[in-house]
Amino acid sequence: MNLETTVAILIAAVVLLTALTLFNLMLTLAVVRRLRQSEGSPRAGGAAPPADLADIPAGMEIPDFSGVSTTGEAVTSAGLRGRMALYAFFDTGCGSCEEQLRPLVDFAREVGLPREQVIAFVGDSRGEADAYTSVLEGHTTVVMQTIHHEAGQAFSLTGIPAFVFADASGRVARSAVAVEDLRAALVGV
Repeated sequence: MNLETTVAILIAAVVLLTALTLFNLMLTLAVVRRLRQSEGSPRAGGAAPPADLADIPAGMEIPDFSGVSTTGEAVTSAGLRGRMALYAFFDTGCGSCEEQLRPLVDFAREVGLPREQVIAFVGDSRGEADAYTSVLEGHTTVVMQTIHHEAGQAFSLTGIPAFVFADASGRVARSAVAVEDLRAALVGV
């Protein structure tokens, strides 16, 4: 084989590899575009809502727990059986928790739950509980407990914020990390 033939073969190989690389790049960009479109699309129109929290699946029985509210009321899971209830878990050290306070209050009002049926567990790792209780009190029953205390351990929570919407039978209808994701439970309740 002479030098000209070898150079021609090498040039053909480089051109072929360049074409394959460009084709791969186009496919990758198409996949990225498709993922971005599906990520930004609204959940309405047949798209499934996010799944329940792994540790708190729909149908799970609400675990036994007790606590004392900031107004001195005893709060127990047994006291809420036979009624719908909404349990919310926050901590003042959680960056996304504060964003969920007002949506929780609005959702509870929209669903028609009285404050006795909306239990907000607030951990105060930063000493800023007043910012949370000022929004929640009057609309929810506030219990000062972190997820490492009785209720959080009963629900086996591993992160916050966490929301659990229970039906009147005392079973989880929906659990989520954002209040807006609880709306799917309204269909079945």
